[in-house]
Amino acid sequence: MSEFSLENTSEKIHYGKTKDYFQEVLSSYHNGNYRSAVVMLWSVAVCDIVYKLEYLVDLYEDSGAKSILDCIKESQKDNPKSPSWEFELVQHTHEHTNLLDHSEYANLVYLQQQRHLSAHPILDSDRQLHTPNKETVRALIRNTLEDLLIKPPFYRKEIIKELLANIAEAAPALNTRQKVKKYLESRYLSKLKPEVELSIYRSLWKLVFKLDNEDCTKNRNINLQTLEVIGNRNAGSILTKIKGEKDYYSNVSSIPLTLDYLVIYLSKNPKIYDLLNQDAKLKIQHNVKTTNTSKICGCFVKDNLEVHYKDILYLIENDIKFYFKEVELKFLLEIADTEEWQHLFCCILSSYYCASRGFEEANSRFQEAISPYLEVFDKEAIVFLIERIEKNDQVYGRRKAKEEHKEIKKKLFQLHGEEFDLNPYPDFKKNVMEDEC
Repeated sequence: MSEFSLENTSEKIHYGKTKDYFQEVLSSYHNGNYRSAVVMLWSVAVCDIVYKLEYLVDLYEDSGAKSILDCIKESQKDNPKSPSWEFELVQHTHEHTNLLDHSEYANLVYLQQQRHLSAHPILDSDRQLHTPNKETVRALIRNTLEDLLIKPPFYRKEIIKELLANIAEAAPALNTRQKVKKYLESRYLSKLKPEVELSIYRSLWKLVFKLDNEDCTKNRNINLQTLEVIGNRNAGSILTKIKGEKDYYSNVSSIPLTLDYLVIYLSKNPKIYDLLNQDAKLKIQHNVKTTNTSKICGCFVKDNLEVHYKDILYLIENDIKFYFKEVELKFLLEIADTEEWQHLFCCILSSYYCASRGFEEANSRFQEAISPYLEVFDKEAIVFLIERIEKNDQVYGRRKAKEEHKEIKKKLFQLHGEEFDLNPYPDFKKNVMEDEC
């Protein structure tokens, strides 16, 4: 485990002014001026609290924060030379806001005591000024950084409101899961304690999988991706949290579209499904039998992936209403990160394409299910594909097949070599080799 770095952590300080002031603390500490470091650290902490209270007033019109600032101004006005308002600020912030919990408040009380000893000519029995040791000062700096300076300027109860508003606004630009992850970690998660992340996860669960108002429906996709990011960062803790609140997490919507989102999430987190109550499982199981998306992603209710593979093949071959959306194919590929599943996935694509019931359907299915995924086909899967093509004249007989199937031939020769015998597949061969005859 790498050693905690004061310098690296200080880069996470929210306010530029606080970060600039904090450099004086580090400079004093590294130069061995421990009394100066403690005195300056207290001043930085007080300033940072003021900045955070002002933020709450400006952004949320928070009456509690405004009351504290007004009270402090009166104290300064009544006693302009007295520093007593500084500790009053910390005390009121702890008592009337959620910016400081009990342990964080206790650490600041101790810092204030050390600051008092370091700033005033208090002599010990040997007539020496009080000097805190290096270890004590480092601990004070670290605690102040983690407890206050790098914390975002909002209450825990307000963070979900701001986060939801920001990701909804930024959603058009956050068009990949990687972008969502980077945005959240940079703006929020790198500044939060795990218990706050878990609290956000709990709120998001209800918004994504239970509620069905206009805002929830509009933002369900970006909220789901946010839930996934936080869940992946706290995988073990999430399972413990759900186990302890089964009733809350099992209280999910009965609306099929909303349940589709839950099935998508559980397809990547099957351990969560095992923790839910039976009533939630029954809703999910019913959805897996009735909606396209849940049929595709509901592998976690099956005995194994082989069963899921066979079930999807059955749907392709027997259900004329069954189809894949582009996003569903991506989810299907990501169900398992194994070569075995990748092979089965390619066989599913081949079966889907070659089950086309007309030229237009074959045209669209090639573009949706074959062309984007040819790179993941293995030697056996590419042969499976041309075998299936040969059995359906709606696939090989269409006009576009002459050009599009050359993509398949190129991949086939990459995997098997140009000496591969195409004679057993005369209709496929006729399309792809016509210009060369």
